[in-house]
Amino acid sequence: MKRNVVAVAVLIIALVTLAGCASEGYNMQKGAAIGAATGALAGQMIGRDTASTLIGAGAGTLVGAIGGNAVDQHVTNQKRQGQGQTGQAAAYPGGAGSSQDPPGRWVQVPGQWQGGKWVPAHTVWVPVNP
Repeated sequence: MKRNVVAVAVLIIALVTLAGCASEGYNMQKGAAIGAATGALAGQMIGRDTASTLIGAGAGTLVGAIGGNAVDQHVTNQKRQGQGQTGQAAAYPGGAGSSQDPPGRWVQVPGQWQGGKWVPAHTVWVPVNP
């Protein structure tokens, strides 16, 4: 019994340590690998045979991959939100109405389908020839 408690404690410490290593990209693969190892250990501790170990590894891989994919999607969404906060072209850092703008005006473009993808509403600079 004491051996199981020590194994579970080591497992929890390893998971917490590895969870802190989550970084951009490849979280699905990392999650699948960590889940497989964790599931295999849990399956072996519970069933004490090869079948239990393999079932645990399979279930852990699935759960880890789903969790890692969720992290990847969250990171991607945060990047997209960070890039689109101003709604203005990066070529004009002063923003609308600044003294650095060349002749022209900002125009609101409604959302539309382009090339099979949805492009949300955004603001673009329309230059005017002097």
